[in-house]
Amino acid sequence: MKRSSSHIPQNLRARELRMHGIEIFPGIGTPFSQTSRFGAVFFAGCEGLPKTRFLGFINYTPIFFGPGTVCSIIGGFWILLHPGRFPVRGSFGRGTVSWNHNCKLALAEMDLLLRSRPAGQIQAILSHFPFPPSCPTIEGTLRFL
Repeated sequence: MKRSSSHIPQNLRARELRMHGIEIFPGIGTPFSQTSRFGAVFFAGCEGLPKTRFLGFINYTPIFFGPGTVCSIIGGFWILLHPGRFPVRGSFGRGTVSWNHNCKLALAEMDLLLRSRPAGQIQAILSHFPFPPSCPTIEGTLRFL
């Protein structure tokens, strides 16, 4: 049985969706890799689509970053939850997270892949200004092809 989970819903294609969310886990380094961080997780809602959610698990390098560092996305996966549909699952392609002079703001740009083919892009600002006491935030655009 062919499942519809492999397709982006038509009403989300070729649209620029504004997303707002939080980083719920900063990721973790492993004893096996002194250079990469795995599983940074963010969760976002899409403006104007109250029941549509986007969840991303991102792997990047270097494991630690300082002012002005550009981190490279080296993998991870994403899930799109949209009402009345099976979840759509994909992976992250190339991308970067460029930190500012005090590591409080970053520009994140990354490609979305679906079955190893281009499926869209994210351009967002990560803000660590509310952290602590609240979670870092992510705001930007999500665009499916």
